[in-house]
Amino acid sequence: MTVLQEGTRNQCHTKTFTIHVLLLALVQTFLVGSIALIIPMAISFTNMNSSNALSILTGRRVAQSLAVKIQSAEGSLVLETIGSLFANINENTFQMYYGNQSNLDSLLDTFASEFKYTDYNLLMFYGAQDEAFIQLQQSGPDSIWLTTPVGYNNTDCKICQVYSQNYTDEDRKWAVKRNGSPAWGDWDQDSWKYSNFRFDNDSYHCTQRPWYKQAASLTPNNVNPQYTAPYLFSGGSTAMVAGISVSIPFFDSAGRLLGVYGSDLSFIDMHNTLTKFLQTANSFITSLVAPTGNLVCANESVDPLIQATARVLWSIQTANTKDFMELDGLHWEVEDIAFQLRALKEEPHFIVVNGAPKSDYAADINRVQAELEVLQSETLHNTIKTAAACFFSVILVSVILLHLALSRPLARITRVMVAVTSLDFSKSSKLLPKFGTLVRELQVMERAFFEMISTFAETVEQTQGIVQVGTQNAFIYQEVGARVEKRHQSKTQQLKTVSVSILMVFGALMSSTLALFLPAMQMSNEMSTSASRTVVNLLAVKIQNIQASLVIHTIETLIGSVKDTVYDMRKTLSIHANQSNLDSILTAFAIETNFTGYELPLFYGTNSDALVYLQRGVTISTPVGFKDSACKICNIYQQNFTAEDWEWINRRNSSIAFGYWNRELSTYSNFEYGNITFHSTQRPWYKQAAALTPETSEIQYTEPYIYAGGARGDFQAIVTGITANYPFFDANRKLQGVFGTDVSFDDLRDTLTRYLQTPNSFMYVTTPGGVLLGTSANDTMIGSRGNLIPANQSLIPATRLTAKFLWAQLPNTTLDLTFLSGQNWEYEGYSFQLRAMSYPPYFVIVNGAPKTDYTGDIDLILENLDNSLRENVRVIIGVSLALFIVMVVIRCTLTYFSVVRPLAKITAIIRDVKLFSSLSTMKPPTLKR
Repeated sequence: MTVLQEGTRNQCHTKTFTIHVLLLALVQTFLVGSIALIIPMAISFTNMNSSNALSILTGRRVAQSLAVKIQSAEGSLVLETIGSLFANINENTFQMYYGNQSNLDSLLDTFASEFKYTDYNLLMFYGAQDEAFIQLQQSGPDSIWLTTPVGYNNTDCKICQVYSQNYTDEDRKWAVKRNGSPAWGDWDQDSWKYSNFRFDNDSYHCTQRPWYKQAASLTPNNVNPQYTAPYLFSGGSTAMVAGISVSIPFFDSAGRLLGVYGSDLSFIDMHNTLTKFLQTANSFITSLVAPTGNLVCANESVDPLIQATARVLWSIQTANTKDFMELDGLHWEVEDIAFQLRALKEEPHFIVVNGAPKSDYAADINRVQAELEVLQSETLHNTIKTAAACFFSVILVSVILLHLALSRPLARITRVMVAVTSLDFSKSSKLLPKFGTLVRELQVMERAFFEMISTFAETVEQTQGIVQVGTQNAFIYQEVGARVEKRHQSKTQQLKTVSVSILMVFGALMSSTLALFLPAMQMSNEMSTSASRTVVNLLAVKIQNIQASLVIHTIETLIGSVKDTVYDMRKTLSIHANQSNLDSILTAFAIETNFTGYELPLFYGTNSDALVYLQRGVTISTPVGFKDSACKICNIYQQNFTAEDWEWINRRNSSIAFGYWNRELSTYSNFEYGNITFHSTQRPWYKQAAALTPETSEIQYTEPYIYAGGARGDFQAIVTGITANYPFFDANRKLQGVFGTDVSFDDLRDTLTRYLQTPNSFMYVTTPGGVLLGTSANDTMIGSRGNLIPANQSLIPATRLTAKFLWAQLPNTTLDLTFLSGQNWEYEGYSFQLRAMSYPPYFVIVNGAPKTDYTGDIDLILENLDNSLRENVRVIIGVSLALFIVMVVIRCTLTYFSVVRPLAKITAIIRDVKLFSSLSTMKPPTLKR
């Protein structure tokens, strides 16, 4: 064996471990594709998860912020409602001073008159110091309940002589045992008669009741309504109910206690009133009575929400004596509950705790979060499936290309080598025309191999005399060498094409994942932000509902106060006053303002064109020649008039003067002539009321108009407003006069502004016909011609724009905005609604805000998410390209060491063999001798 043979054999057997070239390609492709896929996918889904979390978190934060506003407005509405309720109760309580408190008949008439002339519907009762007691609950069976002690004797009390006539001997025995004679009776409001008294076997002593004791502890100089602590009482039947009592004491001229008037307020009615303000399914306000029938503290409530929030408050107020007034306006979040505490500043200082589970405000966001998680999971699965399909497609293509470009050519070369080693050139020559490869290294090796075969064939021919076949084959190989060179040029172009195709395959692999991820990411962003926007829009509607409810309640409270005053005047002027005498009417006005604190102007115009007006001052107007000897003020107010004043009076046929009014003493003085013309019978409020009849008498409201008088005590000020009026008739159905009270719109802007919840909110009030009455903006309501303008001509863009939209929603033949009550709209970037009062004067309230006030943060987040998505695409593509380049370099390196380098070694060996064959054919040199 030669040295060359030995070296070659050693080289062939040095490495014992080998791997199939296709398997090697599979491993390389798998490594490159895996890394190129996994890292961009990880970046993609990490960003997707972060975007979802950011959007959901923002939605929750905005929803929670609006929830706080809702709870705050909800609490304000509850306090306003409770406050107006107790204001009405206080006013009614003071009105009881009109009656005769020493006689049960007079008290019954007073109670019945209250029900007849006013809207008061609570139980009323009176307990005298001698234990006589009577109560009235409107009209019908068992409306009266009264009791007197045994031996009670009041000859002036007719009902006392009647109600016990049907008692049996057994009833009287029980009455003696209990030292009380209680009975139920029926009351017919229409006929003003009582009947059907029946003994009630019960023991009742009014002077021992908490409401009586509390009021009796006051002094004549300190008389004001008193509210008991909550307790259980019969409430006019055998059923026990929880509630409070309001009471006020009555004293005689010597300061001795005569008795106590009271009225019961059941918590059941209050609870029903308050729960209608709740805005979400699980909102809460209060819990009152335990199953045992005893009043319980809130921290012992059976309602888990009330119990949980109450325990938080109890933990803050650790003292035995709780004073939750100190926590007014504070807001808490405990576990999943958001709640707040509000306190009524006036008696009875009720504490209102309202709230709801946070899920009530963000339920849709939670639902969408779950949907986003499902979407993300589905996207991940779909991406993995698609990537896997593309990945294995790339591997398949790579293996096929490698088989065609490397594995198959190597196999053919190997077969040729085997044939040549047996000196069989015929088989090799048949394969030669079909032989080809795309790999440059194989092309080089192929050329060297065929040159080696050709040289080897020549050597065999020259040295061993091989048959012509071998020589012919050798020539064939020589010819092929030229063809190989030509083929090499064409194969180089094919190699470029294949390289481009490989790049395209890898590009498809990356683009397929991006094609799935990017739409899913976009959908995820839109779902998360749209869900948040939907929730926020719903909460915005709730806020607007509460805003409108607050304004409506405030206006209704004002109108209700006006209506109560008109009813009081109807009762007072019908029962206690002379409707044709200005002194008597002024006294009734003074009593009303002193006992109720009513601050709006009160006035009364007679059919003879005389007028008395009381607010902060007193105004008297009478026509020329007016005579009423019984009218003291008529003889006083003109005493300081000058001759010039009288000249003007005669010209105008009207005498008017403004005087000072001492509210504490109910006295007038210092009248000064008012140089204006005023005829009450010509005013719109008088004409409107005078058009009614005794049968159709009712409270009416004028259309809004501009008038002089009354605003903040200045009669000569020009103001806008409406007038509530009511006519009075004598026994002959003749009109005696008209009572009126003005409602100014001057303070309406302050009321509207107080309830705005966002920076750009707006609110305005109109008549059903659209006349602008008040706005939350600093807007004028008077046009260039001095008339009130419609809302669609407002100078405020939001008011004008929304009003024009509302006008367009109505038929051309009808302009009555009350038809649109309760509807919500979105128009030109505004979200707004319209609400209307359900009774006169049917005011219309429009409130809303730009949608960006509610969704601004979410819109900003969506913009950020869109920007983030574009940035993520750039990052993913950049990372993918970088990884692709790195992995291509790695694969090229691996290919170099696993394929190129071994092929180069083989090629070098072939060339060595070729060189050896060439040397062997050379003739030996001739030696010179």
